[in-house]
Amino acid sequence: MAAQIKDVLIRQMKETDIDSILDIDKKISGLERAFTYENLFDSLIGGEIACSFVAEVEDHVVGFILASVTYVPEEVTGACMIQILGVHPGYRRQGIASRLIGALADICSSKGIREIRVMVDQHDTNLQGLLDTLDFRRGSIVNYSLALP
Repeated sequence: MAAQIKDVLIRQMKETDIDSILDIDKKISGLERAFTYENLFDSLIGGEIACSFVAEVEDHVVGFILASVTYVPEEVTGACMIQILGVHPGYRRQGIASRLIGALADICSSKGIREIRVMVDQHDTNLQGLLDTLDFRRGSIVNYSLALP
């Protein structure tokens, strides 16, 4: 792993970060998904606990985590659900994603949320490796999808 950047500021996401987040997402996915994000941003900025964060280096957003508190029916409790996590390709493998998840864990713990969940593509071995390193474990819920015509 590359050396961690020392001057990374992790802070709660603001509406003014949206363009930077979309730019990073486009670099990662190659897609223009502004429409997809529109409703997601509305629900993730602020709320009961503000649990979406960005990472800044020299006043530039280089990473983000969008998350929200959700109801977990099988346990009748709340959990925090990571919706999207992204780090600019030029800043990967420097501890930024770990620090973003750490900030999320800290705010959740301080609010009594005892679990963070994330759905991961079964082929995304990089993200799975990161989550394994951070002590995430596979949950008991199996995700099913139905492709519609």
